[in-house]
Amino acid sequence: MDWRLLEHAKDAQDTATALSTFLGEIPEYSKEIKGDIAELFAISSALDVLHEDLELSRYGRYAGRILRDLEICLPSLDYTLEDIRNIFNRSKRKGQQHPGAFPGTPPYAQIWEDACDEMRAQGIPLSARLEMYRTYLQGLHDILRR
Repeated sequence: MDWRLLEHAKDAQDTATALSTFLGEIPEYSKEIKGDIAELFAISSALDVLHEDLELSRYGRYAGRILRDLEICLPSLDYTLEDIRNIFNRSKRKGQQHPGAFPGTPPYAQIWEDACDEMRAQGIPLSARLEMYRTYLQGLHDILRR
């Protein structure tokens, strides 16, 4: 069964690493950003664990129990990771339109606030989304083990 779990795990990890760029630029949001980074690494870890679980013969036979759940969760996670990556595209685009403290510096705080507002308007704030994915993936691991 190939659900590309390791690719999804790497995407979450790469997104967390990229998000760390914002830490030094907008310290007023560092607590929130650090929490989001931690959740992304936890999601990556949960996907790694699920991959291992599904490779093991003792859990592999129970994979059907979580197949439909993965078919829903993984595309949704992809959309969220894409939304986060779009934040970086905005920072590159806006950096030349509205300089920050130094010419060419993107207005990171405004970009972050706009992105968070957009996700809240979609129904779920970023931190809640990431927590939901982590909890969900860990729950799938528990299903396989039980």
